[in-house]
Amino acid sequence: MSKRLLVYAFICFFGIFTQAGLNAVNSHARPGDWRIDSSRKDEAEVKLKSESLAHFIMGGVYDNYGETKLAVKEYTESLKIEEDNPEIRMKLGADLLLLGEFEKAKAMLEEAAQEDPGNIKAQLLLAIIHTAKGEFDQAEARYKEALEEDPESLKALTFLSDLYILQQKLEEAAGVYEKIIEIEKEDSFLYFNLGIIYSKLGDYEKAEERIKKAIEIDEAYTEAQLVLGLLYEIQSKDAQAIEQYDKIIEIDSLNKEAHVRLSQLYHKLGMTSNAIEQNRALMRIDPNAADPYLRSFSIYLSEEKYDKAESVLKEALRKGVSGGVIYASLGYLASQKEDHPSARDYYAVAVEKEPDNSLYKFYLAAATDSSGKRTEAVEILQEAISSGGDTPEIYNYLGYIYVEEGVKLDKAIELIKKAIAMDPTNGAYIDSLGWAYYKKGLLAEALREIERAVEYMPDDPVIRDHLGDIYYAKGSLTEAVREWELASKLDPTNKLLREKIKEAKTELKKRIGKK
Repeated sequence: MSKRLLVYAFICFFGIFTQAGLNAVNSHARPGDWRIDSSRKDEAEVKLKSESLAHFIMGGVYDNYGETKLAVKEYTESLKIEEDNPEIRMKLGADLLLLGEFEKAKAMLEEAAQEDPGNIKAQLLLAIIHTAKGEFDQAEARYKEALEEDPESLKALTFLSDLYILQQKLEEAAGVYEKIIEIEKEDSFLYFNLGIIYSKLGDYEKAEERIKKAIEIDEAYTEAQLVLGLLYEIQSKDAQAIEQYDKIIEIDSLNKEAHVRLSQLYHKLGMTSNAIEQNRALMRIDPNAADPYLRSFSIYLSEEKYDKAESVLKEALRKGVSGGVIYASLGYLASQKEDHPSARDYYAVAVEKEPDNSLYKFYLAAATDSSGKRTEAVEILQEAISSGGDTPEIYNYLGYIYVEEGVKLDKAIELIKKAIAMDPTNGAYIDSLGWAYYKKGLLAEALREIERAVEYMPDDPVIRDHLGDIYYAKGSLTEAVREWELASKLDPTNKLLREKIKEAKTELKKRIGKK
């Protein structure tokens, strides 16, 4: 405890025990049951009262300095002297609650509530304890008891609404909030919260109304202004959304979120130049941020304007935007153009800049493999795993390479299972596992896994091709042809599929002829 606190404590105790007549501790110091009547002749009782009050005041001092455990000790001593004092129990219960001693706090507060049935604070604290323990029905009952005592208790109403929100009882929460704003009619924050609740309920008309009221009360409430724009977007009121975001920028030209929303909205509407203009504004607001460049890159990429996409990324590099993401994006662009050596070089720089980014290592390995350097790609993947790479793509890719090469099949299965454990519904990983079983000659296991993969990715030509191969290996030629034909429709450029179909149909005719 600090020297200052020790001095203050000494003064408190010294003052209480040495005041002549004790009438300085008057009716203003504490409620009625704390009043010390100096006319009493029972000096022992007066002394005990004084001692209890001293401990109580000292508890308050410790509370003020955040020394909750010491405060609890003082209140406990005070309660030993005056066991029927509900105010001491209230203080003690509140501090025990702060210390997380819920059962002790609950017992203390329940006694305080029994001694003083109209004590709203005790009911609220008990409700908080019930909530912390997940006893939501009991918590609700406590809040309602408090509201019976004071129907306009803002604390009780607010806590009750929070309890309903915690349980996702949004309609009940909205009802309570409506009562709150009847009391606090000019609180923009309350209207904003109620608007959010209505938006989650899908009642966008009421959500709009409440958010607009929040803005009417406080026009500079930027968060409410943004939510109103989002509400317009949800309802496909695009023109109103644009107008709303423009209003925000008029109020605050540096508001990044408004520029971002406008950029995305313009892009959705096909207004590319407007979207790029918003990204330019973001670049001016924060010249070192990568996001505006990446957003423009994404727009150009979606429109297959590869030269412009590359140009905006190189502009970011010229302007000193740091981080591996720009190089990784250039790598992705190069891979889209099937320039795998350039993609490999870009990903290598991305990994150099962010050596702990295992996803960049995966991309580097993929580009290296596509460049015809599979041995080097395997080394990259092995290093990524040994350095603690937690990306499922790495485990699946290395496992799949082993399967394709027909080596280390048990190790491949182990790696692929790790990828599936991280992403259990990924059809590509499940297909890899099925293919590994196929390579081991475990056709039943292979069929089970590949059929499961099809459930997640029914339009993947590789998975359909694999399923056809398994059926063919099992002698189910009709099913094999069916799957290969589906794969061929999904990937018409695959000549090998056409050859498989032709060969299987020829074999089917021979079978029919023999019969």
